[in-house]
Amino acid sequence: MFFAKDYPLKDLAVELDTGQGTELIGTVMLNIVDGWGQREIAQQAKGVEGNLGWSFDPAYGGKGYATEAVRAAIGLCFGPLGLHRVTAECFAANEPSWRLMERLGMRKEFQGRKDSLHRSGEWMDSMGYALLAEEWTG
Repeated sequence: MFFAKDYPLKDLAVELDTGQGTELIGTVMLNIVDGWGQREIAQQAKGVEGNLGWSFDPAYGGKGYATEAVRAAIGLCFGPLGLHRVTAECFAANEPSWRLMERLGMRKEFQGRKDSLHRSGEWMDSMGYALLAEEWTG
């Protein structure tokens, strides 16, 4: 598996080398945002936090591809990009996503009540996770 795009990060295609070429199996998205800071030091909080998201073809679930890809993205965030913090959110009903976050050492920071609109038109609960650079063990 490899990322199909280079820096700067934004949306990364995740492709699987099948031995007969590559096949797109998912994406990992990164949005770099400002952290919160008081006015006197707000400049130091610019571009220090990454918000990750991902989407993978369910046919490839349970094979570790999403874990590998998101782990690599977190490594880029805390390595070359030098970010302070990474966050990710998902629908509370999306157990594979929140289990992935926990597997990678992210801690649950909130659960929202019917705060996220699903493509079905239903308002659903959400969960938010985070990880600090100093907590990352790679």
